[in-house]
Amino acid sequence: MNSSAATPSTPPAMPSLNDQRVPLLAFTLSSAVYMALDATNTEGNWMALLKIVPILMLAWLANRHLAGTTRLLALVALALSATGDVLLAIQFPNHFVFGLGAFLLAQLTYAGNFLRAPRFGSRRFVLRAVAILLAALLLARQVVPGAGELAIPVACYIVAIVAMALSAAAHRSGSSLLFAGAVTFMVSDALIAINRFVDPVPAAGTWIMLTYYGAQALLVFGLMRADLSSRSA
Repeated sequence: MNSSAATPSTPPAMPSLNDQRVPLLAFTLSSAVYMALDATNTEGNWMALLKIVPILMLAWLANRHLAGTTRLLALVALALSATGDVLLAIQFPNHFVFGLGAFLLAQLTYAGNFLRAPRFGSRRFVLRAVAILLAALLLARQVVPGAGELAIPVACYIVAIVAMALSAAAHRSGSSLLFAGAVTFMVSDALIAINRFVDPVPAAGTWIMLTYYGAQALLVFGLMRADLSSRSA
């Protein structure tokens, strides 16, 4: 008898804290440093590079702990997000539109990743979907009329992030981290839109980046949990 056939397979373990400690520490510190400098209105193109360091740390984690197509799509979404960060941070004509476009592609990439394992029929998905759609409609009513010539790009972006959030809500793993990440991403983008097109938000930059970095971390860790669950099944 083949001994390997007789030995039960061992489910993959969740990456240990030691495997995650260095990138997590770098993610936390670089996020804090960027937000502190941004809060003091520090300027310079080098700030755009500092802004994406936390995203690079999440890419490190994704590359190390995800596998296959899930890893590839996660890395593409993070790369597009980092590109959007840089485009939004550097001033040039229509930089906001280009940054918005990069993030729209990032949201669609995340959605494509989540839709590889969907479950649309559950009561949990229906409840989450209703909440997402109501929040999106309320946001659109607030920001699209004030967006002027950017109304169409902003509306398209709202559709993209709603698609991402619905896809996260439908993911077969049911990971609360994925859904929390999607909702937090919507909050971050809502703060940007309200601050830009409706009324100034106090300490907008800090709240926007705090929710943005948190959202990206939740999405990456949600994918790690979902990937582990699928490999253990």
